[in-house]
Amino acid sequence: MADDARTLYNAYIDYDHVDLDIAAVADHVAMQQIAGENFEMEKRTVGDVLSDRTFNVPEYQRLFSWKETHHRQLWSDLQQFVEADLVEDSDVSDVFFSSMYFAVDKDSNTHEIIDGQQRLTSINILLLSILEELRALDPESIQQETVSRLRDGSIQQIESLLYRFENPLKGDVPRLSLNKHDDDDDADLGFFEALMLGPETRLEYLCSDERESVDGRRGDATRISDLVDEFRISDRVIEENDPDTSSFSNFTPVYDSNWRLLDAYNFYKGRIEEVVAAADDTDSEALALINLSHYIQNSYHVGEFIIRNAAPDFRMQIFEILNDRGLELTKIDRIRAAVVNAFFDADDRQEYVDKWEDIVVAFATDEAQIDEYLSVYLSLVDPEIETVGEASAELTNAFATRNLESDVRPRLRYLDDARDFLDHAHDLVPYYKDITNSALEPTDLALAEAHKKCHEVLVRLNDQRMNQWRPFILALYHHTVTDSNASGEQLFDVLDTVEKLNFRRLLVGEDPNIFQEIFIETVHRFSLSPENEADERVYDDSRRHLIDEMRSSNPSMFSDRFVDIVTQAQAWNPQNAKLLFGKIANEHFRGEGMYVERRLNMGSIHLEHVLPQSLIHDADDPVWLIEFFHLEDDEVEIADAIRTYIELYRRDDDELTEDERQRRDSIEEFITQRFVNDLGNFLLLRDSDNIRASNLPLVEKMPQYFDTGEDFRSIHPNRYFTETEGVVDRSKLEDLLEQSRAVQRGERDEIDPSLADYFNSLWTYEALQARRVGLLEDTLDIVAFEQLDDEFGFVSDRDDVRERICRQTEREFEKRLSLRSL
Repeated sequence: MADDARTLYNAYIDYDHVDLDIAAVADHVAMQQIAGENFEMEKRTVGDVLSDRTFNVPEYQRLFSWKETHHRQLWSDLQQFVEADLVEDSDVSDVFFSSMYFAVDKDSNTHEIIDGQQRLTSINILLLSILEELRALDPESIQQETVSRLRDGSIQQIESLLYRFENPLKGDVPRLSLNKHDDDDDADLGFFEALMLGPETRLEYLCSDERESVDGRRGDATRISDLVDEFRISDRVIEENDPDTSSFSNFTPVYDSNWRLLDAYNFYKGRIEEVVAAADDTDSEALALINLSHYIQNSYHVGEFIIRNAAPDFRMQIFEILNDRGLELTKIDRIRAAVVNAFFDADDRQEYVDKWEDIVVAFATDEAQIDEYLSVYLSLVDPEIETVGEASAELTNAFATRNLESDVRPRLRYLDDARDFLDHAHDLVPYYKDITNSALEPTDLALAEAHKKCHEVLVRLNDQRMNQWRPFILALYHHTVTDSNASGEQLFDVLDTVEKLNFRRLLVGEDPNIFQEIFIETVHRFSLSPENEADERVYDDSRRHLIDEMRSSNPSMFSDRFVDIVTQAQAWNPQNAKLLFGKIANEHFRGEGMYVERRLNMGSIHLEHVLPQSLIHDADDPVWLIEFFHLEDDEVEIADAIRTYIELYRRDDDELTEDERQRRDSIEEFITQRFVNDLGNFLLLRDSDNIRASNLPLVEKMPQYFDTGEDFRSIHPNRYFTETEGVVDRSKLEDLLEQSRAVQRGERDEIDPSLADYFNSLWTYEALQARRVGLLEDTLDIVAFEQLDDEFGFVSDRDDVRERICRQTEREFEKRLSLRSL
């Protein structure tokens, strides 16, 4: 430091500008007078704030986020005004509409909104709703000339607040422009701009050749015809403008913040329409709208803060101070501001702000999805993170420009770090969307091979509501696509291992949190972060590592203990059974060379209960229970309890005592838990097999199963009920199908009674027990690991394992059928 330097330690900062006999520095020399000279404060009405200005929402600001509760609060003051006697009632007052902060550069009238965009946007939409109703009034119906002049003047005045003339080609444009996702500056016409410019412009916006069409199954997809309704575009407007309405059936992405703008518009439109509906005539309608507009403009007061010619850092200081004082900025709002601030003076600022915005757009501005993705991403690149939940809690620390009290490194502190951090976050988005989007087609996966097999597993994993695998699979999928030596088959092998581990977890009833740390730990153990270069043995080594770690920490998921738990399980979760049956079926399709043609789409199949959930279809003839429990032969200990249930079911509820109702319900719960929701009682049906009345007797259900050709037979878990691999007599099945079709054609009245008796007697507790054994064997087959040498003993002696399962199943059913069970 120079000898003549002036510091806090050797000079007096002189604010009073007086002569002293020590070294002194005037305050205006020692520091920039930004706040003191460039900060203006004034109380203004909303009308004054809006007059002759343009407003811009900067990139670091949040999106439009007000919900109905905020709009209700704004409307509550107006509602009091609408309903009041404006002479007698003294309760109505003017309104303090809080403070607003704007940054204004020299020689510019554009006000950058630091705080106040939610209120300004809502006021713009509210005034738009009033303007549209004023325009819609029939001038010929207004009786008083003065009212007619006031209406015309109000229309012009509101228009001057909401719009400015830009140039002959562009014409009028809204004075308020929102940030990118609410009003895209890069597009010829943005969402908010279209909303503000009226029905014809909204129609142009929706029918534009630039309108992106997407798959209707996408989470952010909306049919254009629905948007036509939401935008309140009338049939008259459509007829006059004659657009290509064939596009109305297409789907287009709509972001969450766009929906909030539409919700705001429809909220205020609805309230203004109520005001108009309460009027007696057109003059009254006009006066109500004029008075309401004037009240908003002149009786709503704002504390306006103007910051002139301030450096970007000072604007960000104000933004952060307001944030720290309790404005409800979300985590994603804070991150957006930090990204913009980190690159404020960088030459490549726009490139990296755009990369951030690309991430936001990829998740349709849904903050929960953005948070989830960024948390998964952070868990990959920061070795201090052990769980996705911890990553979510640390996101704002990671997206920071200074060191905070956290073990997580602030990635935006240095520009080179910030660039790498955002580059990787941006690059991984499409990979993450691939592995989490069940609506994605197999060929959309960025794999040269095995994309169908991988897609099949990913669909089931996403259906299992267990997301802990995502960091590991995201990192490995990215590695597979970007490493020329890697293959889709290797990725499938790992996906298969992950799915088997998760099936085992489901089947023994473990919480998904047992996987909380292991997948992230595996990423860092094998250098799978996008910042590193993984070893070529990562596929085999990571599979082995996952199996060994889970076997060590959760031994109940392996070997004999696993077999015992699964065999003795009572009530099975139908969703888990559906996924399990889907995997069994697809394994057999693939093994028989039918994979491509017969692949089951998990979204278009459902689980059917053989013994139905509605236990009694006909109270006079409860076929299912009589046949299932052999009530006519009195073979089971609980037969009397089942008869009691039937007798109580036949009586009206009001005839039963409380004890009788409880007895009936407890028996029904017992049957449901022990038999209806047993593994052996499920079938897997395609949508094309969907039966119309699933609680009908088996003789009526079977034709519906088989009348869809080979679909029912081809699904491996259903084989017990087929004539080729199961217990059904082929000739009797052919007779049943023929007679059933004849009944449908009206050529006969009913199925032959002896044939009906045969099929209704097929499903008994013994049949359930036998089928259960076969399905348990299938289950062990599909969750077996090749890395564990003959874990279940199938290779050395399959018959012995089958016999063991049979014995355990028999003991389990003896307990269920005993009086002790009830």
